[in-house]
This record gives sequence, structure tokens and C-alpha cells, in this order.
Amino acid sequence: MCDVLDKVENRGKAEGANSVALLMKKLFDQNRIEDAKQASEDKEYHTRMMKELGIS
Repeated sequence: MCDVLDKVENRGKAEGANSVALLMKKLFDQNRIEDAKQASEDKEYHTRMMKELGIS
């Protein structure tokens, strides 16, 4: 049972990391450096940017 939970947790972490990378790529591609910086420091702002850019 623990192996299954570990795999699910690891998959969630990988998906989260991919979402963060995609957010940063989209912000940098749009030259939104300050938004990228703020999103990396502020969880609420990060969530708002994810929604704005259509990243789930």
C-alpha cells in the first residue's frame, strides 16, 4: 500500500513541477519577468497567473 501511495505522491510532484516550469516559460516568453518573480514568491499570485495562462 505504501508503494502505491509513494508513486501517486511522486506523480503529483512531477506534474506540479511541470506546471511551474510551463508557467515560467509562458511568462518569460511574454517577457513578463516581474510577474515570474512575483509568482515564484507569492502563492496567491502564482495561482492567479496559472489561471490567467490556462495552466491547470
